[in-house]
Amino acid sequence: MATVISSAALSPADGSGSSIGHAAAAGRACLEQAQMSAADVDVLINVGVYRDSNIVEPSVAALIQKNIGINLDYLHSPDRRAAFSLDLMNGACGVLNAVQAADALLSTGSARRVMVVSADTHPSTDPSRAGTAAFPYASTGAALLLEHTGDTLGFGRVHHRSLPGGHGVNGYLPLPDVGADGRNSIVVDRDDDVLDRMLALAVDSVHTVLSAEDSAATAQDTADAGRAHVALDRTLLVTSQPTPAFAARLAKRLGLASDAAVTVEGVHGDPHTSALIHGYRQALDTGRLAGHDQVLFLAVGAGLTSATSLYRLTGTGDGTTR
Repeated sequence: MATVISSAALSPADGSGSSIGHAAAAGRACLEQAQMSAADVDVLINVGVYRDSNIVEPSVAALIQKNIGINLDYLHSPDRRAAFSLDLMNGACGVLNAVQAADALLSTGSARRVMVVSADTHPSTDPSRAGTAAFPYASTGAALLLEHTGDTLGFGRVHHRSLPGGHGVNGYLPLPDVGADGRNSIVVDRDDDVLDRMLALAVDSVHTVLSAEDSAATAQDTADAGRAHVALDRTLLVTSQPTPAFAARLAKRLGLASDAAVTVEGVHGDPHTSALIHGYRQALDTGRLAGHDQVLFLAVGAGLTSATSLYRLTGTGDGTTR
């Protein structure tokens, strides 16, 4: 049994600059694509980091849930099912961390469907301040709708790696300096060598996943002896995008063609927590999944940490369950 993507959607480029608005718009689009209603969602997980006005409380996930309208009055709904929402923040790795959490909920029957939303914005909600040297992250959002199937297609195990040393990237609010403008301010510092360290960690993470999958394949009984070992020749890389060239540089480090990895286009700045969904949706829209058996989702973020998972494509040919 595995967790699969029912639909994936991006927020429209409406210039609102609100992370809550972006996440909710993507969530509604995700439901529309799946031809479902908000009542079909049992759990919403928000993985966005940079929020409107630097909101800390209440949970931003609850605000997004309310904006989408997910089971707000469950006592009067036909099946009286309550919905739950939570924030899960781990930078670019957040989407795959949410997939892990969703798999636990779905596999135990605690939820029928889990929606994962991601969105970041400059806390001032001024789109012109996003995707700049001072704040490199895009003002954008995305959403996945996840379900469980009875076969082995979909997400495999999520693997984690980390490097010792400093975080490499720090986003923080220097309270003594910002004064009364704290709700509209944020500082993002990047170490000079952080991109090289991210690439090194990404390469190590890919090798770790392939080694683990290969070991699992060889451990199968004789009935599965003919199963091919995991390789990258029919695998599309969908990665985090700390720079526009990151995906192509990673492909080169792995000895692959530059087009073996998806470079997110049409986004001003680093999509950050939305990067994996942006890349996957772009691959769907452009037909890039054709000819591939699986997608390797790889996120590298502050920590420095990584999260990686192989997604075996479903029988629809576009990676979804519909």
